[in-house]
Amino acid sequence: MKQFIYLSVICMLLLSACTNSYKKGDKGLEYKIISNGKGKTIGYGNFMMIHIKQVYSGTKDTVLLDTRDFMPRMQVFDSVNTPIPYYKIITQMRKGDSLVIRLLTDSAFKTGKQEMPPFMKKGKYLYTHVTMVNFFETREQADSAIKAEAVLAKPIVYKKQVEEIEKDLATRKAQLAADSKIIEDYLAKHNIKAEKTKWGTYVSIASEGTGDKINNNKIAMVNYTGRTLDSGKVFDSNVDPKFEHVGPIAVNLGDWADLIIGWKDAILQLKDKSKAIIFIPSSLAYGENGKGADIKPNQPLMFDMEVTEVTTEEEYLAKENAKQQEMIKKIQEGKTPPLPAPKKPGN
Repeated sequence: MKQFIYLSVICMLLLSACTNSYKKGDKGLEYKIISNGKGKTIGYGNFMMIHIKQVYSGTKDTVLLDTRDFMPRMQVFDSVNTPIPYYKIITQMRKGDSLVIRLLTDSAFKTGKQEMPPFMKKGKYLYTHVTMVNFFETREQADSAIKAEAVLAKPIVYKKQVEEIEKDLATRKAQLAADSKIIEDYLAKHNIKAEKTKWGTYVSIASEGTGDKINNNKIAMVNYTGRTLDSGKVFDSNVDPKFEHVGPIAVNLGDWADLIIGWKDAILQLKDKSKAIIFIPSSLAYGENGKGADIKPNQPLMFDMEVTEVTTEEEYLAKENAKQQEMIKKIQEGKTPPLPAPKKPGN
C-alpha cells in the first residue's frame, strides 16, 4: 500500500478509443486505448466505475495495485477530481473500453513533491491499465452499483485477508511456540480444558450456546473483560462501568481489519449465547509492541467473552440506523445529550 501512495496522482485515470501504438498526452503521458465499448462516451460529472492495475516495469515488474483483487473503484469524473492530462484521455472512453498509460519515472517524480521509492530507477516506466467497467449519471445509480460490487467482493477480500494473516503468522512461529507453552502451562496449572485453533488461540467453552458456529457472514454482539495472562490484571471491559463503555460491541466476522486477530479467531469457534474464556498468543494480539502501560511486548492475553446476539450485517445496520434516527429525534427534542461512539477492543 505504501508503494501505491507514491502513485496517487496516477490513480485518476480512465480509457477510450483504440490504437496500436502509444499516443502523446500532456505532462509526459503516453497512452493507447483499446476500444471494446459501445454507446456514448463518459460525460462530465458522471460516476465512473473502473478497474485499475498499476505496474512498475523495472528489472523485475512489480505490481503496485490491482483492484481486480478486490472490487472496482467508483469516482466522479470532472476536471476538479481528475488532473487535466488524464481528463483529456478519459473523455474518449465508453463502457467496456480499456486504456494503458505509461509514464517515465523521470516525469512522475521530477517535481520533487514525492520522493522516488528506492526500488524504482530513472528511465523506467510506470504503467497504469484501466478498464471502464461502467459509468452512471446519478449518485443513486452509482451507490446502488458499488453496493452490489461490495457484496460480490466480500468473499474475495476475506480470502485475501486470511492469506495475509497466515503469511504473517508463518514468520512468527518461534514466538507463537513460546506463547503456546506459556498458555498451556497456565491451563494445566488451573485445570482448564481448552481447544486450540489452527492459528493458535485457545478457547475454553463455559456455556455452549445455541445453533451453529458463527461464520464470517455474521455480526456478533459481544461482552468481554480482558486480562493479562501473567498477572490477571483487567485492562479493558465493556461490562465494568469503570472503563466507561458498557454495552455489547458489534464484531464483523467478515473483516479482519478492526480488531486483534485472536478475538475473531476465537469468536468463529463460538455460537449464539456462548460464554467462553479465550487465551490469545501475543502474535494474535498486540505482538512485540504491546499496548499502553498494561500490555507488555509479547504479552499473552485472556478474555472472558459472552456472545449476546448473532445477526446479519443488513439486520445490524438496519437496527443501528433506527437507533440513530431515534437518538437524533430525542436530541432535537432536547430529551437526551449525544452519546460518545462505542469503544472497540484493539483500537
